[in-house]
Amino acid sequence: MTVGIITTNYNTMEMTSRCIDHCLRYADDKIDQFTVVDDCSTELFENKFKDVQLLRNPQNLGLVKSLNKGLNATDTDLVILFDSDAWPLEEYILKTKAFFQANPTIGIAAYSTENAEGNPAVAFEPEPDAMSVILGQKLHGYYQKYFNRTPKQITVYTCAMVIRKEVLHQVGGFDENYDWLELDHDICMSAIRKGWGIGLIPVRAFHKGSGTPQKVGRRVIRFYQNRIKLLKKFGKYPARPLLNSLIVSRLAVEYLAINTLGRIKMSDEVRADKSYSRSSLIGMFFTGKI
Repeated sequence: MTVGIITTNYNTMEMTSRCIDHCLRYADDKIDQFTVVDDCSTELFENKFKDVQLLRNPQNLGLVKSLNKGLNATDTDLVILFDSDAWPLEEYILKTKAFFQANPTIGIAAYSTENAEGNPAVAFEPEPDAMSVILGQKLHGYYQKYFNRTPKQITVYTCAMVIRKEVLHQVGGFDENYDWLELDHDICMSAIRKGWGIGLIPVRAFHKGSGTPQKVGRRVIRFYQNRIKLLKKFGKYPARPLLNSLIVSRLAVEYLAINTLGRIKMSDEVRADKSYSRSSLIGMFFTGKI
């Protein structure tokens, strides 16, 4: 069973180098291919690692296309994906092979991630459904915690993900219709519908989880755009007019609360950002942009 590793770099040379170093340091068996895809960084990434292939995008393509470029350059039985701010904390190659050999129906799995404080970080979640957009992200978090503790199906994150080659052949890699949100859910849901299971590998890995810098309001908008696109693709957004009405009604209530009670509890900057996201989303629903 051969193993390849892919990580991407965009102006994160120091973290990417730490990722590579940890992958090599804790490799207790052969890494057959190791590819770093640099997404046209403005700071030069110098590859100082032997046997690590560096692919440079001539222009900024974004995470999804960069990952697919790495996948196209990798021909191994298992492909390990690490974000530039994620890496193994213990020997992992032999355990990864053993896990997939012992679980032939598992197509995609994730390592058990932890944060800088050594606390468990989220590596998976229940397969997304319409409740995530009906309730909104915060209320949905409470719903998952108290009412969906043992989900029937999970999806895992790309920050520390392992994929079988057969899965990639069947689903065709990552769907480039998404930006960096929902790509992990999409490939897991595609694999599930091809008959594969999703699993968790008992290997510790670090994930800083710095995210992409942007205002919260803009991220909320991107969440709805990508999540609803995902749900529609997999037939999990039925009765569209009804669901749209429920979501818009909640957003309208939130907008009113932000601009009344929010004047007491929020700073002007935070209130303006939250108000912008709700009003923009309401407009997008009414104009059919979502």
